[in-house]
Amino acid sequence: MSTPSPLRFLIVDDNEAVRLILSDMLADLGHEVVGEAEDLKAALEAFEKHKPDLVTLDLSLSAIGGGDGLSVLKALRQADAGVKVIVISGNSQKKVLAQLEKDGASAFVPKPIKEEDLAAAVAWATRR
Repeated sequence: MSTPSPLRFLIVDDNEAVRLILSDMLADLGHEVVGEAEDLKAALEAFEKHKPDLVTLDLSLSAIGGGDGLSVLKALRQADAGVKVIVISGNSQKKVLAQLEKDGASAFVPKPIKEEDLAAAVAWATRR
């Protein structure tokens, strides 16, 4: 269930193993990963450099690198109000999902990440 044309992705996650898993899943879905970042500063730099079609963002980023996932989402939306961000998290409480929607997330994928959930989120985000 991939979209017809390949999309360019930026993966923002502080866990290298998760970045590799996401990269493999996106490649399996026919997409290209153009950049990776592990914190707020690196995410903004990679976003400006690569201008991806979509961003995957781990909500539980370590704040050590300059901001949690919500901070990164807000900063990306300030950099480009039209940015499409797929948030990935193990926390799917209604209040968290409501906050993500309010802050401009395009789609949500629960952990553990399943390729079919990622594909559905990509399809949803590209229709918005």
